[in-house]
Amino acid sequence: MINLVKHSNVTSFGGIHLIHQEIGVKKVAALIDQHLGHRARNAQYSYSDLILNMSYTAMCGGDCAEDINYLQGTFHRLKGLKVPSADTILNLQKELSTPVEVLVSANGIENKININDKLNELMTQMALHLGLLNTEDRSYTFDFDHQFIATEKYDAVYSYKKQRGYFPGVACINNIPVYIENRNGNCHVSFNQLETFKRASKVLANHSIFPNKYRMDSGSYIKEITDYIHNAQKALFYIRAEQCSSLLFTAANCETDWKACRIGMSKYQVNSFDYQFGKSKHRIVVYRWLNKTGQQNIITGDAYCYLFIITNDRGWNEKQIIEFYNQRGNSERMFDIQNNDFNWNKLPFSDMQYNTVYLQIMAMCNIIYQQMIKIFSDQTDLIEVQHRLKKFIFRLICIP
Repeated sequence: MINLVKHSNVTSFGGIHLIHQEIGVKKVAALIDQHLGHRARNAQYSYSDLILNMSYTAMCGGDCAEDINYLQGTFHRLKGLKVPSADTILNLQKELSTPVEVLVSANGIENKININDKLNELMTQMALHLGLLNTEDRSYTFDFDHQFIATEKYDAVYSYKKQRGYFPGVACINNIPVYIENRNGNCHVSFNQLETFKRASKVLANHSIFPNKYRMDSGSYIKEITDYIHNAQKALFYIRAEQCSSLLFTAANCETDWKACRIGMSKYQVNSFDYQFGKSKHRIVVYRWLNKTGQQNIITGDAYCYLFIITNDRGWNEKQIIEFYNQRGNSERMFDIQNNDFNWNKLPFSDMQYNTVYLQIMAMCNIIYQQMIKIFSDQTDLIEVQHRLKKFIFRLICIP
């Protein structure tokens, strides 16, 4: 029989003490409590206890609230941190929730949207406080997309993805989440999107952050969106334009010559033309390549595949615009990190408003992690900025 003896002062997660020290130096707990406010005088735990315990649990490899029960012995040794039970962690998240709004579309479909501005403000404020963003930079790119999260929760709705789930809209800058609002699974990506942009822009403006470029997929190919960015925000936009007969016919009959262009490992032909969209005439950048079958398109009369980007940028050439837009792939990596490293794919609640709080807090965990890996990558060759959480745990956190 094996006799296991564990010394009371030895932990398998010694690296979390280094994280807690840096968090203390950065005064993150004070920032959280100042923004979210203090709970009742007789309350044993603060909102900073909630967010820091959830962050530390994720950085130790935990993926659910109950993992705190295993980690309590380690966390109790962290100076100034109170460690709640799993039930308290869940209840504290419920306290931070806001009511779900039900909005009816023009064709009579009910759409549930949950907006939690207080936590969105805290996300942006935390990124600024930790130095991941700064108010002096006027070159930021605002990336926006919707992320379908499959789940069988009580109020999850069947989606065109052929699964039940939620469909939150997420804005990020430099892969840092700065705005999140939750939606039901069957909510069309274009529904009420202008109001979403205005809310996100207001949160950023409240902290003196003014992006000068906006980059989105075809879900944001909406006249009101391009008008808003071009006229109200006075910024540049780069949006994937949906294929339609008008664009295809115009592209196929371009009067200017097509230019050969290599982008990455592929060869394309590129061109651009003016196109009236909304209140203004913008620029359509188009690139094409021969399809593999040789079958001709009935509209264009040729055997090319076409892709379009609408933009108000008239300074860059076609290749620069296409390469810049294609960098959206890097921003979409943020969704993979949130889903698999910070547990967006394991929602704990049965109600949308509570799961919105969870999504936002786990986004804050990612923000804290990005700052921590930046700090420790400067101190040891074992850690690199691009490392995912698993490697960070193996090389820094799992130190006895």
